[in-house]
Amino acid sequence: MDMTLDPLNSGSIKRIRQACANCRRKKTKCSGERPVCFHCRRNRLTCIYEPYSTTISDPPAPHLAPTASIPTDQSNAELLRRLSTIESRLAELSACAPAGNGNNLSEFSLPGNHISTSGESGARYFQSISSPIDHASFPPAPILRSVLGTYFEHVHNQPYSYFQEASFHEKLQWNVLPRCLVLAVLSSAVRFSKHDYYAGRTQEASERYARESWLSVLTEHLTAEDNLNVHVVQTVNLLAVVDYTAGRVSSGWLKIGLAARISQDLHLMDEPNQWLSYTEQEERRRAFWSAYLIDKLISCGRSRPLVILNEDCKVQLPCDEQTFWKGEWKKTNTIEQLLSWNTEVTESPSPFALVILMASIFGRCTRYVHQNRRADEIPPWDPKSEFSAINSSLLLLESYSKIGTRRVSDILQTETESVDRKEVAHLVFARALFHLCHCLLNHPFLVRLRLKAFGSKAPTSFSARSLQVGCDHARHIMDVLRDAHESGSSHFELQSATRRQSDISHYFIESLDSLRRLAKLWVHAANMAVRLQEFHNMSHQFASLLDPTCLMEDVDPASQELLWSMIDYGILGADPNQKPLTPRNTIPNLQTPSSGALGSDILENMQLQFENENRDIFTGLTPTMRLNEAEKKDMKAHSRLLTLPRDNLIIRLELTVMAGKQQSPWNGVVSGTTAVILANILVYPLDIVKMRLQVQVQRTYQQGKCAGYENHHDTTKDTHYNNAADAIFRILREDGVSGLYNGLESSIAGTASMNFAYFYWSAVARSLHQAILHSYDFSDTNSIIKELGLGAVGGALAQLCTNPIAVISTRQQTRKASEKKISMWATMKEISQSEDGWTGLWRGFKVNLILVVNPMITYGVYQWLRRGLVTLNKELGFLDAFLLGAVSKVLATIATHPLIVAKAMLQSTPPDSRRGKPFRGFTEVLAYIIKNEGPSRLYKGLAPQIIKGFLVQGLIMMLKERTEILLMLAISFFKRRSQRRSFLKGK
Repeated sequence: MDMTLDPLNSGSIKRIRQACANCRRKKTKCSGERPVCFHCRRNRLTCIYEPYSTTISDPPAPHLAPTASIPTDQSNAELLRRLSTIESRLAELSACAPAGNGNNLSEFSLPGNHISTSGESGARYFQSISSPIDHASFPPAPILRSVLGTYFEHVHNQPYSYFQEASFHEKLQWNVLPRCLVLAVLSSAVRFSKHDYYAGRTQEASERYARESWLSVLTEHLTAEDNLNVHVVQTVNLLAVVDYTAGRVSSGWLKIGLAARISQDLHLMDEPNQWLSYTEQEERRRAFWSAYLIDKLISCGRSRPLVILNEDCKVQLPCDEQTFWKGEWKKTNTIEQLLSWNTEVTESPSPFALVILMASIFGRCTRYVHQNRRADEIPPWDPKSEFSAINSSLLLLESYSKIGTRRVSDILQTETESVDRKEVAHLVFARALFHLCHCLLNHPFLVRLRLKAFGSKAPTSFSARSLQVGCDHARHIMDVLRDAHESGSSHFELQSATRRQSDISHYFIESLDSLRRLAKLWVHAANMAVRLQEFHNMSHQFASLLDPTCLMEDVDPASQELLWSMIDYGILGADPNQKPLTPRNTIPNLQTPSSGALGSDILENMQLQFENENRDIFTGLTPTMRLNEAEKKDMKAHSRLLTLPRDNLIIRLELTVMAGKQQSPWNGVVSGTTAVILANILVYPLDIVKMRLQVQVQRTYQQGKCAGYENHHDTTKDTHYNNAADAIFRILREDGVSGLYNGLESSIAGTASMNFAYFYWSAVARSLHQAILHSYDFSDTNSIIKELGLGAVGGALAQLCTNPIAVISTRQQTRKASEKKISMWATMKEISQSEDGWTGLWRGFKVNLILVVNPMITYGVYQWLRRGLVTLNKELGFLDAFLLGAVSKVLATIATHPLIVAKAMLQSTPPDSRRGKPFRGFTEVLAYIIKNEGPSRLYKGLAPQIIKGFLVQGLIMMLKERTEILLMLAISFFKRRSQRRSFLKGK
């Protein structure tokens, strides 16, 4: 043995460290009490007794050449371990006398669960965990050991790596781990625990452990002077992941920033001191690189700049797991060396180092995508561009481990030595990051933004090639996960047997199913699934992004905001209720031509989106179905209709997936029509009042003349209504409550038939439009003008089919109190036997055709108002968009209200002043009103119509979502019932 290399035998007298770390640092006399000395207990500090070693004042040991293992160091480490064991046992015996020095840790208790801890093993296990706070929330010792084992099985190296397992358990036993770190480990691992102690309460336990750990960090480390160490970095890293995956995006973002700053304060980005053991050196490196990895992943979003830069990282990359597990030292490259083409690499980087390298390039991609808002002066196809430089780095990483070509199963089969499962998990994660980088670089929305600055100079071949590359790598991500599962290197479940088709829709369903399964453990996966399904329901609006010939088309600000949110990791993982996917300045629901023809009720019969796998006939002018999610904490006491609590998250996700699968378009028709019918039933009395006010004629006529009937005066005894309130009062007095519901059955029939007819004829018009485009080889556009035009055609054809029902409904609603109530069939016979004959059933049809322009006026006014607010730099919120929509609809209704009044008088019974002679057309009605009642009477009944429209809008928005959920639940129920019956018959 070379005694000159041993610092313990170098010739000088050494003294053994008897004081704790805090007292030595502050140069304070230590009482030596174990496990907590008097000074640390008084100042509420974590008392740590380090193993025997030379003092800091000792001269540094001579630099040793790196070797795989030094026998002298192993012998000294074994000797020191034995001495430390003996001294610690003596300290335990001396600490048993004073009762006040014990920890007296209370057990972590959940309601209904209590496991007593007995036996010396449990006492010794707890005795090793010191804390200045005596009421720490630790579970019983057997459960603690079980959860810690779960951590190293399910959390460690997936992908973050902090500890050597043997070293962690040894430090925990000998009181060198702070309480905050143990609690953070418990919080990370308890979600995977299958112990009965946490049955049904893993989420609650994880939240409680995380909260206690964070409070411990604040009170014992951040507010204490000079009490920061690598364990604090490890703790904050773990808590950042816990918060972020729980949907608390801002909290996770702040914690990882704090961890990065503490790492820099502790100089973890530099090589650790040589006097530390090899295991401690590697743990410090891995704590820093784990913080680096989290920083790169969590910064994939706007306004989230990276904290740790590559040029500041001087520490070498992590070694392989075998070297780390043995406690040996190994020379590895730095990140700057491996990212250079000029570096000669003799050995491939370890799987964890490969993840770090991929994260570095991923961070470069996110900075290129999110932070560089200015258009590149150099086109992306230029070799000097950042786009080309990132692709070059990806090719370099591919050369290190064939990451882009080799399957995981091939790697496992070709390796001569046994491969650690955790290392394979790192390889899978690195491959996923590799493909994700290509997806970001070739995202059609981002490519469009980059190329737009170059105008006509941008080649369509580049965008077409980028689109193909992006699609290929998006498929490869799911292929990697499936391959990993089939090779047995991942416990991640995938339905690999039925989803091998190349159709991209199958990949979408597969990815949505994967997120749904991950939602059982990770809340942010559930949030992503909800947002992905919502975006899928409206994705047809962005079909032009996939057309290389449409690069110069503008994308409106609302659509840009929505597309940015789909590539923002912070928004995707956040609670959909707090950060909705729908853009704030989105276009509100526009009225359908059918609803305008039926009366142009303000905001009534809104664009009912019939969700299906094909393009929606109303093309995104309605809000997507958002499944209600309650807050996980502070859940409100009151319940809303069909509001599903957080505990039923899986049910919500199943409903969300059902909404996105290939449902029949008639499902949307049924749910939308049901919502409209229910809303109209609830406000039907206002409809009666509105119609009565529109068709009544004033008592006193201008100069005693009545449109060609000179010297005629109104001598009828019919009730005259002064306003809406007076109309309601008189109807109740004369006809009772039933008078407010005259013609309800015909109104329901008209609403149902109109919606079904409108859906059918709109679908026919769309099919003919596509056929014409295909036959003449024209390109299709996804403009709002085209959709409004197709809707107008469908509305006109629907009016042709359903106008008779509208006439019957109007006659029944305006029937006088003195007249006998008759049925729909009798009313139809009465109309057909009148002067007009059967053609009387189509009275007002021309007016309905003109009223089809009502949605177009609404859209034009809305866009004009929105542009005015945008020029004032005002960000439109949901309430702003709703108010703009309401104002635009009011203005459109005012513009067309005279035609609505004319239509009502055409379809109703002629007034007595005309002695039963019907009007010949709407122009005659308008002239009659102006001449005999005055121009202001063209707007009679406007107030109740506006009030009814606002009420109907709110009811439809509320009822349609609920009816959709009920319909899907009913379909699911009957499908399961049918499958159960088939199964029983088969047996």
